[in-house]
Amino acid sequence: MYNVVTEQSSLEDIRKAFDELNHKMEELEEKEPKDENSKEYEAWEAECEALAVRSETLMTWIDRKMTAGL
Repeated sequence: MYNVVTEQSSLEDIRKAFDELNHKMEELEEKEPKDENSKEYEAWEAECEALAVRSETLMTWIDRKMTAGL
């Protein structure tokens, strides 16, 4: 999956986790099920949403660290 990081992790580690997450999102986009009414699509959509939430969190942490000059 992606690097396990917390808000206390270094800026570099958070950026690495963010890059890995973006790569995972790109891979997931390529695997979008055709049938939007299928259970596979529901699972795919849930995974996309979870990754999007994680991405927002990582972006917030990156912004905070950059603002703080860390």
